[in-house]
Amino acid sequence: MIPTGIDDKYEIIRILQESAATAVLLVKYKPIGAFRILKAIHKASPDADSILSEAHLLQGIKSSQIPTIYDVDNTKEMIYFTEEYVEGISLRDYLYKTKLQKDELLKIAIDICKVVECLHTAGNDPIIYRDMKPEHIILQNEGLKLIDFGIAVRQSEARSAKSVGTPGWAAKEQIEGSHIDARCDIYSVGKVIEFMQENSYVSEDIRLKKIVAEATEADLSKRTKTIGEVKEQLEALAKIDNNNKGRCLAKKIAVIGADHGVGTTHIAVGLNRFFNRRHIDSYYKDIKKDTVHRLWENLKGARIKESVLYHKDFRGLLNYGEAVEHYTPPNGLYILDCGTDIDIPTDVDLIIYVIGSAPWNMRLYPKWIEDQEVLIINNFSDKITSYLEAKALGKKVYRYPLVNKRLGLTKEEEGFFKAIFKNEKVFKV
Repeated sequence: MIPTGIDDKYEIIRILQESAATAVLLVKYKPIGAFRILKAIHKASPDADSILSEAHLLQGIKSSQIPTIYDVDNTKEMIYFTEEYVEGISLRDYLYKTKLQKDELLKIAIDICKVVECLHTAGNDPIIYRDMKPEHIILQNEGLKLIDFGIAVRQSEARSAKSVGTPGWAAKEQIEGSHIDARCDIYSVGKVIEFMQENSYVSEDIRLKKIVAEATEADLSKRTKTIGEVKEQLEALAKIDNNNKGRCLAKKIAVIGADHGVGTTHIAVGLNRFFNRRHIDSYYKDIKKDTVHRLWENLKGARIKESVLYHKDFRGLLNYGEAVEHYTPPNGLYILDCGTDIDIPTDVDLIIYVIGSAPWNMRLYPKWIEDQEVLIINNFSDKITSYLEAKALGKKVYRYPLVNKRLGLTKEEEGFFKAIFKNEKVFKV
């Protein structure tokens, strides 16, 4: 299967892959001594057009993350093209010997999203890669390259394309051929991120798991719509802000209750007051309800400026809804009151999980409660109850002081938050 008549230009180094109708060779381009990959297919093969399709797809894309196509040619019996020889190590091989730190995982994941986004925005007829898996991601010193576009197709050709893909990495609808569009690639990218997370020091990071869960959702209507959204979620998690040279413009703490009536709102409001007293711009936001509107109606001396309610050391964001949003939210620390909703935003820096002491509040806790960035506060409880909770969960449980005052921040509460946030300056934006 080695093409004849190429000896004047190429020196064959070794055969990488060969079948009855195809060959993939590592060759040296003699004029300049550079290594290249040569892919050939017999003209009689029913898949002969596929090699030309791959070459034409890549020729139309300008990206440092995609191999360069040098030429397309043919002999009497064969069609072949040469492309850039990509040096590096595959992501799979890299993870055999390396456990990823969070920052490295996010950098690789964002780079993967960038190359897929390049394909999905290629002209008027986007390219669907369809073959995302760790073997096809080559890590290099300055980034990564995506290789092997043998089953990539244009969106306009997707409906008539063969049902191909690697089980475990390809979406079900791609394998079955029921529906093929850009969301197939989103699913596969999610699976690769999941694979990296399993081989990292942040295998239980709940925000990363949430990104993966949304990207790999079986229900197409619920799956993340674009690869750009996945990239933005990862960038938020990595606190990347290209417009501000990587400086984080906001930090977020989510306060979630294990049940109704455990004091989630009271603790979130108190935490907001605590940080503002320490000259750390903090803003309370109720994710589900209109708590700030109710406070506005009941707090004497409260004032509103640019959608922010100010009252002594409390600052709350008014929620007018997207249709009437007039002001860009201010920069600062956000305290998010999530109620009992465990479906939290992916870009929070810290989660405070509030539990109660009553027996009927004892329940199966979310799996992410074990994450190191989750603090557990036991409200309305005694020392023994808190001790038993800590023993059962295998991590520290903080007992919130019993207070009667509803709106202000007592000395006991301030001391409580001070004990938890010993270095509160890390939350200053």
